[in-house]
Amino acid sequence: MIVIVAGVAIGAIWFIDASEGESSDAVPEATHAVIEGPVAIVALTSNVYGRPTRTADLVAIVPEGRTVRVSGRTDDSEWLRIIYPVTSALEGWVPAANMVAAALPDLAAVPAVASLVLGEDGEVDGGLLDSQALPDLTVSSADVQSNGQLAVRITNVGRAPFAGQVGLRITTADGEIVGVLDVDLEASPLGPGRSASINTGTVVTATGLYVIEVDPANDVEEASEFNNTRRVLLVGTGG
Repeated sequence: MIVIVAGVAIGAIWFIDASEGESSDAVPEATHAVIEGPVAIVALTSNVYGRPTRTADLVAIVPEGRTVRVSGRTDDSEWLRIIYPVTSALEGWVPAANMVAAALPDLAAVPAVASLVLGEDGEVDGGLLDSQALPDLTVSSADVQSNGQLAVRITNVGRAPFAGQVGLRITTADGEIVGVLDVDLEASPLGPGRSASINTGTVVTATGLYVIEVDPANDVEEASEFNNTRRVLLVGTGG
């Protein structure tokens, strides 16, 4: 994994080359989403790529034996477009050979789709319909640093890059606003599957449940507006 540290001052941003697992201090959801569509089982720990080629950006890593949702395939069925975790919106490509053959769905019934390719200007060339080529910003993790300031990681789980400013709001579970800021990603667009770690400058003094929301005003056109909020249990500097 390649991490580029841009700074430690308020508003500093770290760009991360691949998505990682959820923060360990996240409060688990009380209900479980229903898995829809064909599924498969990964035969060996596999890299998930942004496009159906091993030279593409790494999106995630799926451990051996995990169940994934299959949302598409290449014309030759050599690559499968999967969703992992199965109830998330994070998509990527895995070689079909990395799956348990006996557990593969009927690939003839899986839609053949083209992958999205980013041109030199950062625009999407070809692939899915333009109406589907949208960014999708989520709060993938939040942690209190040693200096008490809150660091939030924003991940683009959509199929198109995002370049611009996006709002970030931190509130307590009771609705008290403890931090509001604008994150500027104009100079460094957040491509599909990429993450940026934001030093919010907000000092967390009290331990409790916090609500962190990216794009609270819905100013950014996204593939989904229902995954912008994350609730996390944070340990404050005051205990």
